[in-house]
Amino acid sequence: MKLQNGQVAVVTGAASGIGFALAEALGGRGLTVVLADVETDALEAARAALAGRGIVVHAHVCDVADAAAVDDFAQAVIARCGKVDLLINNAGVGGRLGPLWDSQPGDWAWTFGVNVFGVAHGVRSFLPAMLQRRTGHVVNVASLAGLTAPPFLGPYVASKHAVVSLSETLAAELAMAGSPIRVSVVCPGHVQSRIADSDRNRPAALATESRTAPEVLARIRAGFAAALGEPMAPADLANRVLTGIEQDEFLILTHPTLNGQVQARLATVDRAMRNTA
Repeated sequence: MKLQNGQVAVVTGAASGIGFALAEALGGRGLTVVLADVETDALEAARAALAGRGIVVHAHVCDVADAAAVDDFAQAVIARCGKVDLLINNAGVGGRLGPLWDSQPGDWAWTFGVNVFGVAHGVRSFLPAMLQRRTGHVVNVASLAGLTAPPFLGPYVASKHAVVSLSETLAAELAMAGSPIRVSVVCPGHVQSRIADSDRNRPAALATESRTAPEVLARIRAGFAAALGEPMAPADLANRVLTGIEQDEFLILTHPTLNGQVQARLATVDRAMRNTA
């Protein structure tokens, strides 16, 4: 999809990090950008920052885990902008570190509510109008964890695998329907963002206390810090994603130094298939 003046892009989780960088890059291309986020003050600051750079920008407070709220958001965008050309389902949370046996129902409900249902709600609420116009592009932001399986992030890893599979299903359905709308799923590695601090937005009803001993958590955090290395700048990620959109890439990878992790998983699948021959 060629990005150009006059198009309208919707970006969820746009008040900071990857979402803000994507909105900024799209606005720099001349697109009207509609920001959504659950954090009111941060969202207004993001809107003001982009507007100050001459970008046409609108902002809506929206909890993507709330189906009715996303429906209302989509209706408001169509009423105001008349269309949506690019939908970026970026909103996501990191969940809580620890082994699976220490996880609690609230951890799963919160992580899947935002990371999976947030994407599903975005597709359900925005895609019908795009289908009527027979034009557009849907981008779902997953994670490299959606193609691998790092330990101690069970709910997050499972949710990002779900986003990848959801995106594959959506792309296949659109192709079978003869629709020109394309789908991309982004699977980045470590990027500068506030996802590690996402517990700040966890609903009180889903709040839980960690069952993992503090000393164990400290070792897990140290291991992640050593393994992840220096995070990518959000602006660099955004540029890679925009290139992927314009080249109609389905799977957008951003960290070539981590490709070996995906290849190792694929090798396991390949060995299993050869064992069945």
